[in-house]
Amino acid sequence: MSILAVLKKISSYFLLAAVGTVVTPSQAQSLITGHGVKVEVKEIQEDIERALPEVKAELIKSGNLKNTISNIYVRRVLASEASKSAVAKNPLVLAAIEKAKERILSDAMLESIDQKNQPALDAIEAYARTMYNANQQKYGTPEQVRASHILIRTGEQDAKAKLQDILKQIKAGADFEELAKTRSQDPGSAAKGGDLGYFGRGRMIEQFEKVVFAMSKPGDMSDVFESPFGFHIIKLTDKKPAGVKMFAEVKDQLMKDAQNEILMQGRVKEQARILKDAKFNDQALESLEKSLSAKP
Repeated sequence: MSILAVLKKISSYFLLAAVGTVVTPSQAQSLITGHGVKVEVKEIQEDIERALPEVKAELIKSGNLKNTISNIYVRRVLASEASKSAVAKNPLVLAAIEKAKERILSDAMLESIDQKNQPALDAIEAYARTMYNANQQKYGTPEQVRASHILIRTGEQDAKAKLQDILKQIKAGADFEELAKTRSQDPGSAAKGGDLGYFGRGRMIEQFEKVVFAMSKPGDMSDVFESPFGFHIIKLTDKKPAGVKMFAEVKDQLMKDAQNEILMQGRVKEQARILKDAKFNDQALESLEKSLSAKP
């Protein structure tokens, strides 16, 4: 099933709930009427289908859809009343309508141009691979480590000695994670057995980073060392060298970028066609620039 079909199915379901019926509503069915205007199922469905996922998720929450429909209806009634009043003859209103009309028509034309230039999937993938090969440094991944630690804070009496005793227990066979849970004074990691997850350079304080990135293989353990937070023991869990993400890892985003770039090239070509025979009034432009720059 296509994404569009899924969106139609979901939006139909929520519209069904909104109007309180047990059958799929006719697209021509009105959701709200009065004052000579109405809001129909079809237009709301179309709006939801065009909406971004996060906007759509908000729209279909309980109560939000009805509020949205109410707002559209109120705006439509006001527009209808305005068209029959002196407001509709206001020069500023008329100018704004012309600008809105111009924007809507030009956007519709751009959409038509995009549809005409819509590339095939194999063309998009070929372009995506070209982008990937030309910008591999963009997809680089820095060196990362995963580590666990046990912390005894500086204010603790005999903090260093206590941590040295813990290290001695670990070397004698005690479980690092269990000791981290019961003895570590780092509230963010103690409950997870001291685990800090993966991180790169620049995430930890200097003393901690220097020790952990000097460790070479999983299972290595540091000696007791001090930082501004207190005394630490680090156990290295994993180490990932710097590298470059494979094309497959970034393909989805690259395909989107490639499609947008191809469509943009079509728009630029269309812009060049339109501007080819245009004639700028350089004198008027220069005069305008001077008048604008002279204003405070």
